[in-house]
Amino acid sequence: MIVYYYRNPEHLSEEQLDELAKGLPEQQLQILSKMKNHRHRCEQVVAYFMLCYAIANNDSEIKRGETVIRDYQNIGFEKQNTNPSLWTFGEHGKPSIANYEGIHFNISHCNEAVAIAVSNNEVGIDVEGRRKFSETLLQRSFNDKEQTAVHSCNDQESEFARIWTRKEAWFKWTGTGILIDHLKTTETDANTANCKITTIWVNDSFWLSIAESYSCFEQQEY
Repeated sequence: MIVYYYRNPEHLSEEQLDELAKGLPEQQLQILSKMKNHRHRCEQVVAYFMLCYAIANNDSEIKRGETVIRDYQNIGFEKQNTNPSLWTFGEHGKPSIANYEGIHFNISHCNEAVAIAVSNNEVGIDVEGRRKFSETLLQRSFNDKEQTAVHSCNDQESEFARIWTRKEAWFKWTGTGILIDHLKTTETDANTANCKITTIWVNDSFWLSIAESYSCFEQQEY
């Protein structure tokens, strides 16, 4: 599996965004035209180019069991010969690539970054910076062990975000979106489904969690 992340994509100017948009296929242009928020538009464009680059340049990493994590800012934008233009969406909105059989991807974004994971297995990814929360949300969404972990942590907002990314990655792996009834049983549900969730703290800025069948992190670059 290959994972790319791009920090603070909203820092792209409108001029840079317009120039990058010239390389988008019609489907992506239509998606972009419906977005009014500058940050969301930047995230969409950056994610698309990261996906193109991953497929064009990381065939072996996509197929191997270990996971490679790279900062896309160290690579930069470039036009791709491979053009995975046709995205399809599952019942609950999970995207897939119609013209690349056997390749799965997932996208996540937060204020700090946008990230994409590409694999030959089903995959879910979530990124979160420190996140404010209420005690009501904590009790409703976290089990007793998770609540204790948050309450006992010096940086409660960071710990909340760490655990939350694991839940999001799992639900995105399933393709169902968040199911309230299963929020407190995330780890048990993932283990039962033979899904491994791995979480890292990136650039002292955000948590990144990846859910994949039988994935391992023997190689990391971040």
